[in-house]
Amino acid sequence: MILNNSNTKTFLLLLTFFIFSCGGDSANNSNDSAQIDTANEIQDEPLTNSNNESEKEKDEQTSKNIANINEVLKDFPQGALSFLSPKEQECIAENSSTESLKDMEKNLMQEGAILQQQMDYFTNCNIPPPPGIGIKEAPNPDESNSSDSTSNMGSLVKIENLTSLEFFGTSPHLERVNDSTVRLFYNDLGGVAVLLCSNDLICETQGSIQFITDLTIVQTKAGERRGYFVELNPNTRESGIFTASFSEDGLTYSNKTPLGITAQKDEVAWGVPDAVVMPNGLVRVYWVYTEDRTSPEKIVSATSKTEKGIEFTLDPGYRVDNGYVDFEVLKAEDGNWQALMSYTPHYLPSTPQSLFYATSKDGLTWEFSEERITPRDYSYLDPTGIPIDDKSYLIVMGGAPNAMGDREYQLFTAELILP
Repeated sequence: MILNNSNTKTFLLLLTFFIFSCGGDSANNSNDSAQIDTANEIQDEPLTNSNNESEKEKDEQTSKNIANINEVLKDFPQGALSFLSPKEQECIAENSSTESLKDMEKNLMQEGAILQQQMDYFTNCNIPPPPGIGIKEAPNPDESNSSDSTSNMGSLVKIENLTSLEFFGTSPHLERVNDSTVRLFYNDLGGVAVLLCSNDLICETQGSIQFITDLTIVQTKAGERRGYFVELNPNTRESGIFTASFSEDGLTYSNKTPLGITAQKDEVAWGVPDAVVMPNGLVRVYWVYTEDRTSPEKIVSATSKTEKGIEFTLDPGYRVDNGYVDFEVLKAEDGNWQALMSYTPHYLPSTPQSLFYATSKDGLTWEFSEERITPRDYSYLDPTGIPIDDKSYLIVMGGAPNAMGDREYQLFTAELILP
């Protein structure tokens, strides 16, 4: 609904009265943001960035993610922020971004409604939100139009024989053992469960690896079984991505080395690494990253300096942004890369987590359809897959009800059918 002049004046008067009569002190909250460690912050071989020093300084300033309130006030001099005290404005700035605040003010003026995450800016700072304001639904990836990152390929890809498994957990990883056997890893009870399964996923538990999560294993060109996983530092409460040499049965590892990729404590949308050996023998690792607490999730990557897959350099830019998560490369061949990914849980229950199919020529620039390939009556995430033949994959994924808050995650299997 577009507000007319009269309604706008009434809204501003009500807002002024409400905030002056009910406004409380703001509670400044520090941002938790994913970061790349420098060489001084880790003892082993760190991930390095090829950007020059000026770009590093710019990135460090951006990572602070303090919204520019003056810029927002310049564009919206009579907006909701103009009625807040400097202390309240400072708190809002620390919990948001400049563009999101501009979008919020625009939504208020044009529709009288804002996104839930914009309403949370006020709640997180103990500031009464604008009175009489509604909550608008977030953009649905099915309905959005991305001009340069979409294709019609997704409409030709199908999921068939979707079936629940008897295992409960997240972040599964499949690997082929022989023609009749596969190995399944997944997060379970503070570690990683290791199962040996038939091709139809009748499984027996082999054991578990404690104190690590989100394991993915590749066979390097040098013939080494190398795993990549997340481990929590109990002293700093920071999670980091590590690599190590893994035994043939997947139950033990040695020579653990940090990649220099960490997230601060309480950072939720981070991690779930996926590693793949590239056609040239180097290893590339993809993971979920957020610039700040309020920005959409993004997929970033780093490429190893050698075929050993131990020391990495950050790849510039994002592989995918706008809230897509849980990247899994199914194939990495010259000019022919295939991947699956899921979607953020931020907009549950109206927008479920679903799987999406993507293709690439180099593993850096990806094209995908924003048409989900899994049913929308349930959420699906953390996909992993191995080929059945040239046109199909056996996949395993996590699943959960379309609800916010604590959910029970169960593993599901299906066949991914390509055109």
